[in-house]
Amino acid sequence: MSTTRKTARRAAIATALLGAAIPLTGGTANAVEDLAIIPMSATPDQHGCELTNVSCRVLVSNLSVFTTPVTVTVNGAVLGTATPADGCCDRYEFMWNPQKAGTYTLTAQAGAQSKSATVTIYDYNSLQGILKRYVGS
Repeated sequence: MSTTRKTARRAAIATALLGAAIPLTGGTANAVEDLAIIPMSATPDQHGCELTNVSCRVLVSNLSVFTTPVTVTVNGAVLGTATPADGCCDRYEFMWNPQKAGTYTLTAQAGAQSKSATVTIYDYNSLQGILKRYVGS
């Protein structure tokens, strides 16, 4: 292979590699991991966030800014707000005790970050509630 061909080949390879690397570096510099909202049971029987009058723990994590207050709402009504202290922490827990059966939207908001989760709550003494408690379905 001639010297000119080798040089041209190397220049083409370098251009292709550089062209592929530039979009990667620009995109990852501005990437923000999604805020997470996770409803989970706060009781040993694991029926929180499923049945009325059973505690539900709402975990909010993956914050990108640690100085902005985190607010959690249930169907638009504020459940609670946590204000980070000294740039700490990247996860917060809120407690919710649903009183009525129905479908609820839990939303976490921290600055420009926002995430929602939908949970369906069954009446503790309804057929669905009894099945969940004793059969597990």
